[in-house]
Amino acid sequence: CGIRNMALGKLLLVIFVVILANSAECKPNIVLIFADDLGFGDLSCYGHPTSTTPIIDKLASEGLVFTQFYTASPVCSPSRAALLTGRYQTRSGIYPGVFDADSIGGLPLNETTIAELLKEDGYSTAIVGKWHLGVGEGGMYLPTHQGFDSYFGIPYSHDMCPCYTCFYPNISCYDKCRVAEVGCPIFENEKIVKQPADFLTLADNYTSAARSFILTEAAKENPFFLYYASQHTHHPQFAGQQFTGSSIRGKFGDALNELDWSVGQILKALEDSKAIDNTFVFFTSDNGYK
Repeated sequence: CGIRNMALGKLLLVIFVVILANSAECKPNIVLIFADDLGFGDLSCYGHPTSTTPIIDKLASEGLVFTQFYTASPVCSPSRAALLTGRYQTRSGIYPGVFDADSIGGLPLNETTIAELLKEDGYSTAIVGKWHLGVGEGGMYLPTHQGFDSYFGIPYSHDMCPCYTCFYPNISCYDKCRVAEVGCPIFENEKIVKQPADFLTLADNYTSAARSFILTEAAKENPFFLYYASQHTHHPQFAGQQFTGSSIRGKFGDALNELDWSVGQILKALEDSKAIDNTFVFFTSDNGYK
């Protein structure tokens, strides 16, 4: 139900070695689903009494559950640097804090990411969701410069922008966000395609982008790596019309239900494209809730 991410980074590198030893016809696809600020105790498969996560629970019951893996950092940017490079965040300099919306730095371009390794071996690579490893001047640190063929998402935490409406139809965000910055941008590769982001449709947009990538690459019979980094369940929690008021756990539960649905839609895309039996699917989180 959760694979903690420093060990996961190393596990992905082991999988990469296995891939190199196989012929092109046998290369497995990799889908890495990365929740934000989700603790292992927040999931019903780990015993939470008021969470409802049937899709993620099914992943746990039909797959492997890793209970002794640990995240490399309790905050977003260092944790993600360790995940994608397989190295402690101190080695890449992404430590101890996180990148802000106005930060000028990012993950050093001389760091090697799992996306770069897989791309060299013929994989199509994409990230959908939260990057949080820097934007930089002219977008120099965006994912398209770090081994990813495509990117769609907000490049940092959504509380680093003004936030006003978090639940359908116009329910205010319960937690505070930055008010001095501009609205959260949604990037498509290196271009801003929407600003400010609409939290009520964000999960739908992310899910559609992830499904489109899977269906397109599977139709090409091309091996692919999808890194789906959801904004859920980072504060302020949010949810669209379908999931507002859906959980007895309140706002956090609504956001978690939307995440669970999104995971299900990604799995359905793998099934519909007949790629499911040749795909590694990992679900984990960057760190627990603050």
